[in-house]
Amino acid sequence: MVKVEYYYSPICPYCPVAQRMVSEVVGRYGDVEYEEVNTYTEEGIRRGLALNLMAVPAVVVNGVIKLIGFPFEVEDVVNCIEEARRA
Repeated sequence: MVKVEYYYSPICPYCPVAQRMVSEVVGRYGDVEYEEVNTYTEEGIRRGLALNLMAVPAVVVNGVIKLIGFPFEVEDVVNCIEEARRA
């Protein structure tokens, strides 16, 4: 099972667009677990720090930061998921 985590901030101007993109791509797969993590919460801060995450939006696949900052493209998200599915 592939797990995709989307890290965002409620004050980030790019995060809503990135969130829609990541959510739409993940929705194409029936075997991908998806979670959104708000970095303005205590849990989000703790989880982000555990990954040494210093910017949002970010896409983490199976515990590894794959995409950070925006812009990234639909194909980038697809490639991250497909790579994890092959592993």
